[in-house]
Amino acid sequence: MGRTKSLGLNENAGLFSLLVLMSAFVGTMVGFERSLLPELTKDWELSSLEASLLMVAVFGASKAVANLFTGKLISDMGRKRTLILGWLIALQAPLILLHASSGWLIILANIALGLSQGFTWSTTVMMKIDIVGLAKRGTAMGLNESAGYLAVGASSFAGAYYVHENGILAPVLYGALGIGLIATIFAVFLVPDTQPWVDLEHKLHTVIPPVKSDNIFLHTSFKEAKLRNITWAGLVNNANDGVLWAILPFLLITQGSPLTLVGWLTGIHASVWGMGQLITGPLSNKGDLKVLIISGMAIQGCSLLAIGYNPVLILPYILLGAGTAMVYPTFLVGISNNSHPSWRPKAMSAYRFWRDMGYVVGALLGFVALQFGQAHTAFYGIALLTLLTAGIFWRGYR
Repeated sequence: MGRTKSLGLNENAGLFSLLVLMSAFVGTMVGFERSLLPELTKDWELSSLEASLLMVAVFGASKAVANLFTGKLISDMGRKRTLILGWLIALQAPLILLHASSGWLIILANIALGLSQGFTWSTTVMMKIDIVGLAKRGTAMGLNESAGYLAVGASSFAGAYYVHENGILAPVLYGALGIGLIATIFAVFLVPDTQPWVDLEHKLHTVIPPVKSDNIFLHTSFKEAKLRNITWAGLVNNANDGVLWAILPFLLITQGSPLTLVGWLTGIHASVWGMGQLITGPLSNKGDLKVLIISGMAIQGCSLLAIGYNPVLILPYILLGAGTAMVYPTFLVGISNNSHPSWRPKAMSAYRFWRDMGYVVGALLGFVALQFGQAHTAFYGIALLTLLTAGIFWRGYR
C-alpha cells in the first residue's frame, strides 16, 4: 500500500475486483430475505400482503436512513470503518431470524438488514468511484450494480427453491450468516481505506466547485437541477421495485402459484437488471445520460402495466430488468459527475436516501390498492408515475 496511488480501472484492477465481490455479498444478503418473505410472515395476524408491505416499507426506511448518515460517517470515520460497521450490523439479521419467536423480532432483523445495506452498499459504491476516476466511472458502476443484482437474483431463486423443496429456513439463514462472516473478514483484513485516491482526485478535479458542506442535502435534493432530477427519478425507480417486491408474491400465491415461481420471476428481473448493467454502465461513460434515463423509465413503465395485467408473463420481467439496468448505473454516474470529490459522499448519501425511500412509496401505493381490494392496481399506479417521471425528466434535465 506504500506505492504511489493512481486513478483508473485498470490501474486498480485487483482492489476493484475485491470491491465488486463485496457488492455481490451485499446483494446475496438481501436476495435471501426477498425469497423468504412469504415464509417469514405467514403466521402473522396481518394478511400476507399487509405483512409484505410492512416489511418492504421498514426495509426501505431503515436503508434510506442509513444512506443519509453514510456520507457523514465516511467523513468522520473513514470508508473502511463505515464498511466494517455495516457488515457487523448485517450479521445480526440472520442471527435474529434464526431465533425469532415473534413478528417484532422479524421486523427488527429487517431493520438490521436495511441499515447494513445502506452502510455497506453505499460505502462500496463510493470506494469504487474513488479509485476509478472520471473516464471509466460508468463501467465501474455497471460492474458494481451488476454484481450486486446478479447476486440478488441468484440468492433469491436459490433460497426460494431450497425452502420449497425442504420446508425449512434455517440452512438458508446459516448460509446468509456465513456470507456475512466472510464479508466482515474481508472488510477488516483485505479492503483498504480509499481516502488517498480521493485526495488525488481532489487535486486533479477542477470542474465542479465546492459548496458549503451543511447545504449538501438541500443542494442535491432540491437546489441543483441535474442532481434534483436524478434524485427524484431514483425514488420512483425504487418505488417500482418496492411494488414488485411486496405485491408480486401475494398475487402469485393467491393464484395458486408455488413459491419457486416467485423466486424464478423475481430472479429473472434481478438477473437481467444485473447483466444488463455490464452494457449500460459503459454506455454512460460518454453517452447521453438523459437518453438512457428517459428510455429506461419508459420501458419500466410499460413493463409494469403488463405485469399488472398478467403477472405470470415472463417478457415483462425481462423488459423491466432491462429498463432498470439502463437507469441504475446512470443515476450514480450523473450524481458523481455533478459533484465535487470534497462533498460527493454527502451528495451520494442524499440521492440514495431519497432513492431508497422509494420502497416506502411503493409500499404505500400497495396499501392504498389493498384498501380498494384491487392489489394489482398498484402496478398500474406505479407504472403511470414512472411514465410521468420519464416525461418530466425529458423536459427538466439540461
